[in-house]
Amino acid sequence: MYVRYVTQKYGTATVIVFDGYKEEPTIKDATQLRRTGVTPGVTVHFSGDMIIQSKKDQFLNNKENKQRFLVYLSDKLERAGCITDHAKHDADVLIVQTAIASARTKDTVLVGDDTDLLVLLLHHADLNAQELFLAPEPKKATKTRRIWCIKQTKELLGPKVCDNLLFIHAILGCDSTSRLFGIGKGMALKKVKNDTSFLEQAKVFSQSQENVGKGIIIAAGEKALVSLYGGEKDESLDMLRYRRFCDKVTQNSSPVEPQTLPPTSTAAKFHSLQVFYQMMEWKGGSERMDPKDWGWHVLDGRFMPIMTDQPAAPPEILDVVRCSCKKDCSTKR
Repeated sequence: MYVRYVTQKYGTATVIVFDGYKEEPTIKDATQLRRTGVTPGVTVHFSGDMIIQSKKDQFLNNKENKQRFLVYLSDKLERAGCITDHAKHDADVLIVQTAIASARTKDTVLVGDDTDLLVLLLHHADLNAQELFLAPEPKKATKTRRIWCIKQTKELLGPKVCDNLLFIHAILGCDSTSRLFGIGKGMALKKVKNDTSFLEQAKVFSQSQENVGKGIIIAAGEKALVSLYGGEKDESLDMLRYRRFCDKVTQNSSPVEPQTLPPTSTAAKFHSLQVFYQMMEWKGGSERMDPKDWGWHVLDGRFMPIMTDQPAAPPEILDVVRCSCKKDCSTKR
Protein backbone atom coordinates (compact mmCIF):
# COMPACT_ATOMS: atom_id res chain seq x y z
CA MET A 1 0.00 0.00 0.00
CA TYR A 2 2.81 2.41 0.88
CA VAL A 3 4.77 1.62 -2.29
CA ARG A 4 1.66 2.04 -4.44
CA TYR A 5 0.86 5.39 -2.78
CA VAL A 6 4.37 6.76 -3.32
CA THR A 7 4.81 5.59 -6.90
CA GLN A 8 1.33 6.66 -8.05
CA LYS A 9 1.52 10.08 -6.43
CA TYR A 10 5.18 10.99 -6.87
CA GLY A 11 6.57 8.68 -9.56
CA THR A 12 9.69 6.56 -9.73
CA ALA A 13 12.03 9.58 -9.70
CA THR A 14 11.36 9.86 -5.97
CA VAL A 15 14.23 9.79 -3.46
CA ILE A 16 12.93 8.69 -0.06
CA VAL A 17 14.99 9.39 3.07
CA PHE A 18 14.26 7.46 6.25
CA ASP A 19 15.09 8.21 9.87
CA GLY A 20 17.50 5.82 11.57
CA TYR A 21 16.47 4.06 14.78
CA LYS A 22 19.63 2.66 16.33
CA GLU A 23 19.96 1.47 19.91
CA GLU A 24 22.39 4.23 20.93
CA PRO A 25 20.83 7.34 22.52
CA THR A 26 20.07 10.54 20.59
CA ILE A 27 19.36 14.12 21.68
CA LYS A 28 15.73 13.71 20.57
CA ASP A 29 15.10 10.90 23.06
CA ALA A 30 13.21 13.20 25.45
CA THR A 31 10.85 14.34 22.68
CA GLN A 32 10.27 10.79 21.42
CA LEU A 33 9.65 9.64 25.00
CA ARG A 34 7.04 12.36 25.48
CA ARG A 35 5.29 11.44 22.22
CA THR A 36 5.32 7.65 22.48
CA GLY A 37 5.33 6.95 26.22
CA VAL A 38 7.74 5.27 28.57
CA THR A 39 7.02 1.58 27.87
CA PRO A 40 8.60 0.31 24.62
CA GLY A 41 6.79 -2.27 22.52
CA VAL A 42 7.82 -5.92 22.37
CA THR A 43 10.49 -6.79 19.79
CA VAL A 44 8.92 -8.75 16.91
CA HIS A 45 11.14 -10.79 14.58
CA PHE A 46 8.82 -10.58 11.61
CA SER A 47 8.98 -11.63 7.98
CA GLY A 48 7.24 -10.07 4.99
CA ASP A 49 4.24 -12.40 4.96
CA MET A 50 3.49 -12.21 8.69
CA ILE A 51 0.32 -10.63 10.06
CA ILE A 52 1.31 -8.62 13.12
CA GLN A 53 -1.13 -9.21 15.98
CA SER A 54 -0.14 -6.22 18.13
CA LYS A 55 -1.44 -2.71 17.58
CA LYS A 56 0.50 -0.48 15.20
CA ASP A 57 1.46 2.05 17.90
CA GLN A 58 2.83 -0.70 20.15
CA PHE A 59 4.73 -2.28 17.27
CA LEU A 60 6.32 1.02 16.20
CA ASN A 61 7.12 2.06 19.77
CA ASN A 62 10.16 -0.19 19.55
CA LYS A 63 13.30 1.03 17.79
CA GLU A 64 14.32 -2.42 16.57
CA ASN A 65 10.87 -3.10 15.06
CA LYS A 66 10.82 0.29 13.40
CA GLN A 67 14.32 -0.08 11.93
CA ARG A 68 13.60 -3.60 10.62
CA PHE A 69 10.35 -2.39 9.07
CA LEU A 70 12.08 0.56 7.34
CA VAL A 71 14.73 -1.76 5.87
CA TYR A 72 11.96 -4.07 4.61
CA LEU A 73 9.97 -1.15 3.18
CA SER A 74 13.09 0.35 1.59
CA ASP A 75 13.71 -2.89 -0.29
CA LYS A 76 10.13 -2.89 -1.64
CA LEU A 77 10.44 0.76 -2.76
CA GLU A 78 13.73 0.14 -4.56
CA ARG A 79 12.22 -2.82 -6.40
CA ALA A 80 9.49 -0.42 -7.59
CA GLY A 81 12.15 1.95 -9.01
CA CYS A 82 12.50 4.44 -6.15
CA ILE A 83 15.80 5.50 -4.59
CA THR A 84 16.06 5.27 -0.79
CA ASP A 85 18.56 6.46 1.78
CA HIS A 86 18.80 5.96 5.54
CA ALA A 87 20.06 8.49 8.08
CA LYS A 88 22.07 7.33 11.08
CA HIS A 89 19.57 8.96 13.44
CA ASP A 90 17.29 11.90 12.64
CA ALA A 91 16.85 12.34 8.89
CA ASP A 92 16.22 16.10 8.67
CA VAL A 93 19.78 17.07 7.69
CA LEU A 94 20.10 14.23 5.17
CA ILE A 95 16.70 15.07 3.65
CA VAL A 96 17.71 18.71 3.14
CA GLN A 97 21.17 17.78 1.81
CA THR A 98 19.55 15.41 -0.69
CA ALA A 99 17.07 18.06 -1.86
CA ILE A 100 19.74 20.76 -2.20
CA ALA A 101 22.00 18.39 -4.16
CA SER A 102 19.10 17.59 -6.49
CA ALA A 103 18.30 21.29 -6.99
CA ARG A 104 21.78 21.91 -8.39
CA THR A 105 20.73 20.21 -11.63
CA LYS A 106 16.91 20.27 -11.73
CA ASP A 107 13.79 21.75 -10.15
CA THR A 108 13.12 19.83 -6.93
CA VAL A 109 10.17 19.41 -4.57
CA LEU A 110 10.75 18.24 -1.00
CA VAL A 111 7.66 16.62 0.51
CA GLY A 112 7.69 16.84 4.31
CA ASP A 113 5.80 18.27 7.27
CA ASP A 114 8.57 19.04 9.78
CA THR A 115 9.26 22.70 10.62
CA ASP A 116 12.95 21.81 10.87
CA LEU A 117 12.96 21.08 7.14
CA LEU A 118 11.75 24.59 6.29
CA VAL A 119 14.29 26.20 8.63
CA LEU A 120 17.18 24.12 7.28
CA LEU A 121 16.21 24.77 3.66
CA LEU A 122 16.03 28.53 4.20
CA HIS A 123 19.45 28.49 5.85
CA HIS A 124 21.31 26.14 3.48
CA ALA A 125 19.61 26.57 0.08
CA ASP A 126 21.65 28.01 -2.81
CA LEU A 127 20.01 30.96 -4.54
CA ASN A 128 21.96 30.20 -7.72
CA ALA A 129 20.57 26.66 -8.05
CA GLN A 130 17.35 25.51 -9.72
CA GLU A 131 13.95 26.01 -8.09
CA LEU A 132 13.43 24.26 -4.76
CA PHE A 133 10.02 23.84 -3.12
CA LEU A 134 8.81 22.50 0.22
CA ALA A 135 5.38 20.88 -0.12
CA PRO A 136 3.85 19.44 3.07
CA GLU A 137 1.47 16.54 2.59
CA PRO A 138 -2.12 17.86 2.29
CA LYS A 139 -4.27 17.36 5.36
CA LYS A 140 -7.44 15.32 5.07
CA ALA A 141 -9.56 18.04 6.68
CA THR A 142 -8.59 20.80 4.24
CA LYS A 143 -8.48 21.24 0.48
CA THR A 144 -5.80 23.95 0.54
CA ARG A 145 -2.10 23.17 0.47
CA ARG A 146 0.67 25.60 1.36
CA ILE A 147 3.75 25.23 -0.86
CA TRP A 148 6.94 27.13 -0.05
CA CYS A 149 9.16 28.45 -2.83
CA ILE A 150 12.46 28.37 -0.94
CA LYS A 151 14.42 30.76 -3.15
CA GLN A 152 11.65 33.35 -3.15
CA THR A 153 11.10 33.07 0.61
CA LYS A 154 14.82 33.30 1.27
CA GLU A 155 15.09 36.46 -0.84
CA LEU A 156 12.13 38.03 0.97
CA LEU A 157 13.56 37.27 4.43
CA GLY A 158 17.04 38.46 3.51
CA PRO A 159 20.48 37.11 4.43
CA LYS A 160 20.46 38.57 7.96
CA VAL A 161 17.46 36.46 8.97
CA CYS A 162 18.34 33.30 7.02
CA ASP A 163 21.93 33.25 8.29
CA ASN A 164 20.65 33.27 11.89
CA LEU A 165 17.52 31.17 11.43
CA LEU A 166 19.08 28.07 12.99
CA PHE A 167 19.88 30.03 16.16
CA ILE A 168 16.37 31.49 16.34
CA HIS A 169 14.76 28.06 15.91
CA ALA A 170 17.00 26.36 18.47
CA ILE A 171 16.99 28.97 21.24
CA LEU A 172 13.20 29.42 21.08
CA GLY A 173 12.63 25.66 21.16
CA CYS A 174 12.78 22.71 18.78
CA ASP A 175 12.66 18.90 19.11
CA SER A 176 15.89 18.85 21.15
CA THR A 177 15.75 22.15 23.07
CA SER A 178 13.25 23.61 25.51
CA ARG A 179 10.65 26.16 24.45
CA LEU A 180 10.66 29.57 26.12
CA PHE A 181 7.30 30.15 27.79
CA GLY A 182 5.30 33.02 26.30
CA ILE A 183 7.87 34.04 23.66
CA GLY A 184 7.16 33.33 20.01
CA LYS A 185 9.69 32.98 17.22
CA GLY A 186 8.31 36.08 15.56
CA MET A 187 9.83 38.15 18.35
CA ALA A 188 13.27 36.65 17.73
CA LEU A 189 12.95 37.40 14.01
CA LYS A 190 12.31 41.04 14.88
CA LYS A 191 15.24 41.04 17.31
CA VAL A 192 17.62 39.83 14.60
CA LYS A 193 16.50 42.68 12.34
CA ASN A 194 16.41 45.49 14.91
CA ASP A 195 18.50 44.56 17.98
CA THR A 196 22.26 44.75 17.38
CA SER A 197 23.04 43.12 20.75
CA PHE A 198 20.87 40.09 19.99
CA LEU A 199 22.39 39.81 16.52
CA GLU A 200 25.90 39.82 18.02
CA GLN A 201 25.02 36.89 20.29
CA ALA A 202 23.47 35.00 17.38
CA LYS A 203 26.73 35.35 15.45
CA VAL A 204 28.64 33.77 18.36
CA PHE A 205 26.54 30.63 18.00
CA SER A 206 27.21 30.54 14.25
CA GLN A 207 30.93 29.95 14.79
CA SER A 208 32.51 26.52 14.80
CA GLN A 209 33.44 24.68 17.99
CA GLU A 210 37.14 25.24 17.31
CA ASN A 211 36.69 29.03 17.31
CA VAL A 212 34.50 29.49 20.39
CA GLY A 213 34.68 28.10 23.93
CA LYS A 214 31.90 26.99 26.24
CA GLY A 215 32.28 30.07 28.43
CA ILE A 216 31.72 32.38 25.48
CA ILE A 217 28.68 30.37 24.36
CA ILE A 218 27.14 30.44 27.85
CA ALA A 219 27.68 34.19 28.17
CA ALA A 220 26.25 34.88 24.70
CA GLY A 221 23.26 32.65 25.39
CA GLU A 222 22.42 34.50 28.60
CA LYS A 223 22.69 37.89 26.89
CA ALA A 224 20.43 36.69 24.07
CA LEU A 225 17.81 35.49 26.58
CA VAL A 226 17.98 38.77 28.50
CA SER A 227 17.31 40.56 25.21
CA LEU A 228 14.36 38.27 24.38
CA TYR A 229 12.82 38.89 27.82
CA GLY A 230 13.25 42.67 27.46
CA GLY A 231 15.98 43.12 30.06
CA GLU A 232 18.70 45.76 30.24
CA LYS A 233 21.85 45.27 28.18
CA ASP A 234 24.22 44.49 31.11
CA GLU A 235 21.62 42.80 33.32
CA SER A 236 21.98 39.15 34.37
CA LEU A 237 19.09 36.71 34.00
CA ASP A 238 18.96 36.21 37.77
CA MET A 239 18.59 39.95 38.38
CA LEU A 240 16.00 40.24 35.61
CA ARG A 241 14.11 37.28 37.07
CA TYR A 242 14.09 38.86 40.53
CA ARG A 243 13.02 42.24 39.15
CA ARG A 244 10.16 40.66 37.19
CA PHE A 245 9.09 38.70 40.27
CA CYS A 246 8.93 41.91 42.35
CA ASP A 247 6.93 43.65 39.61
CA LYS A 248 4.40 40.81 39.49
CA VAL A 249 4.03 40.70 43.28
CA THR A 250 3.32 44.43 43.52
CA GLN A 251 0.94 44.50 40.55
CA ASN A 252 -1.11 41.31 41.17
CA SER A 253 -2.79 39.67 44.13
CA SER A 254 -2.61 36.16 42.63
CA PRO A 255 0.44 33.91 43.11
CA VAL A 256 3.28 34.33 40.62
CA GLU A 257 3.50 31.43 38.19
CA PRO A 258 7.20 30.45 37.86
CA GLN A 259 6.99 29.70 34.12
CA THR A 260 6.12 33.36 33.44
CA LEU A 261 9.50 34.47 34.80
CA PRO A 262 12.78 34.42 32.84
CA PRO A 263 14.87 31.29 33.43
CA THR A 264 17.69 31.27 35.97
CA SER A 265 21.26 31.80 34.79
CA THR A 266 22.04 28.17 35.61
CA ALA A 267 19.15 26.85 33.53
CA ALA A 268 20.18 29.17 30.70
CA LYS A 269 23.72 27.76 30.82
CA PHE A 270 22.59 24.25 29.92
CA HIS A 271 20.03 25.57 27.43
CA SER A 272 22.75 27.54 25.62
CA LEU A 273 25.03 24.51 25.40
CA GLN A 274 22.18 22.41 23.99
CA VAL A 275 21.35 25.12 21.45
CA PHE A 276 24.94 25.25 20.24
CA TYR A 277 25.19 21.45 19.90
CA GLN A 278 21.92 21.30 17.93
CA MET A 279 23.15 24.05 15.60
CA MET A 280 26.39 22.17 14.99
CA GLU A 281 24.38 19.03 14.20
CA TRP A 282 22.28 20.96 11.68
CA LYS A 283 25.48 22.29 10.11
CA GLY A 284 27.14 18.88 10.00
CA GLY A 285 29.86 19.74 12.51
CA SER A 286 28.89 17.65 15.55
CA GLU A 287 30.72 14.41 14.68
CA ARG A 288 33.47 14.97 17.26
CA MET A 289 31.16 16.44 19.90
CA ASP A 290 29.75 14.35 22.77
CA PRO A 291 26.22 15.37 23.88
CA LYS A 292 27.25 14.58 27.49
CA ASP A 293 29.60 17.59 27.24
CA TRP A 294 26.85 19.83 25.89
CA GLY A 295 23.94 19.70 28.30
CA TRP A 296 22.69 16.08 28.27
CA HIS A 297 23.12 13.09 30.56
CA VAL A 298 22.30 9.42 30.04
CA LEU A 299 19.28 8.09 31.92
CA ASP A 300 17.93 4.58 31.28
CA GLY A 301 19.85 4.41 28.02
CA ARG A 302 18.50 7.74 26.73
CA PHE A 303 19.98 11.24 26.41
CA MET A 304 17.94 13.48 28.71
CA PRO A 305 18.51 17.26 28.93
CA ILE A 306 20.09 18.66 32.09
CA MET A 307 17.72 21.38 33.33
CA THR A 308 19.91 22.82 36.08
CA ASP A 309 22.55 21.79 38.62
CA GLN A 310 21.12 23.97 41.38
CA PRO A 311 18.30 23.12 43.85
CA ALA A 312 14.83 24.46 43.08
CA ALA A 313 14.99 26.75 46.13
CA PRO A 314 17.21 27.40 49.18
CA PRO A 315 17.24 24.60 51.81
CA GLU A 316 15.41 26.85 54.28
CA ILE A 317 12.39 26.82 51.97
CA LEU A 318 12.65 23.22 50.77
CA ASP A 319 12.80 21.96 54.38
CA VAL A 320 9.33 23.32 55.17
CA VAL A 321 7.61 22.22 51.95
CA ARG A 322 5.39 19.20 52.47
CA CYS A 323 2.66 17.36 50.61
CA SER A 324 0.24 14.51 51.20
CA CYS A 325 1.53 12.26 48.43
CA LYS A 326 1.82 8.60 49.42
CA LYS A 327 4.48 7.65 46.84
CA ASP A 328 6.78 9.80 44.67
CA CYS A 329 5.24 13.29 44.49
CA SER A 330 4.76 12.87 40.72
CA THR A 331 1.33 14.49 40.52
CA LYS A 332 0.76 18.21 39.99
CA ARG A 333 -1.14 18.34 43.29
